[in-house]
Amino acid sequence: MSSLEGKSALVTGAGRGIGEATARKLAACGARVLVNDLDADVAEAVAASIPGAVAFPADLTDPAAADAVVGAALEAFGGLDIVVNNAGYIWHSAIHNMSDEQWDAMLDIHASAQFRILRAYGRWLRQNASADSPTRKVVNISSTMGVHGGATQLAYSAGKAAVVGITKTLAKEWGRFNVTVNAVAFGAIETRLTSPYEREPNISVVKGQPRKVGLSLEQIEAAKQASPLGRMGTPEDAANSIYLMCAPESDWITGEVILASGGVRS
Repeated sequence: MSSLEGKSALVTGAGRGIGEATARKLAACGARVLVNDLDADVAEAVAASIPGAVAFPADLTDPAAADAVVGAALEAFGGLDIVVNNAGYIWHSAIHNMSDEQWDAMLDIHASAQFRILRAYGRWLRQNASADSPTRKVVNISSTMGVHGGATQLAYSAGKAAVVGITKTLAKEWGRFNVTVNAVAFGAIETRLTSPYEREPNISVVKGQPRKVGLSLEQIEAAKQASPLGRMGTPEDAANSIYLMCAPESDWITGEVILASGGVRS
């Protein structure tokens, strides 16, 4: 039997990159997956390519979206065993150039959106879970910048640091429901958000506004050199790290922040 056979999972930000790879990994291991993404077209395309998957596009910065997304998963699967809070993006700026809009945007998607998803899930847990329930899993996606900080990444680092606090707190609150809550803090992963903007400018549309994303070739090379492995991670590397916290073998691990950074420690 596959390791996640009979389990159901919600993956946010699953239209591309880490989220898409995670949805595919969990499904390959037997889970039924709800694919959430801001972009309806990519969410539906990913779900259509995964047997048994369901798409539910939504902007998680909309305060009403979390209840709808969690509700859709519960309706589709009759329960929810795994929640992967992955949605997010990067908006670079040194503090002297940072606007209130940038600060609020980074905390909204990385901290508040996760809070709302978990609040909605927590309300269902209180009515449907106990210490005798099968183990359920929450995996919140953080970053090494949320642990160590990152130059020109104050707002992003603050949002990802909030994820660490959310994780450790809910691990203490939800143990009585037999729910493990862990975070995975990634280093540099090869996604649209870290692709070289000199070669092909990448635009992410958030709340109808275009946002340039990506790194310079110099930054990408520095990220590779910082790792003892000499490379950035792939979305599949990231998905495998998340899977470890979803698998039955991690049932005794909770409240932890797993650094998946290719050996980078600063």
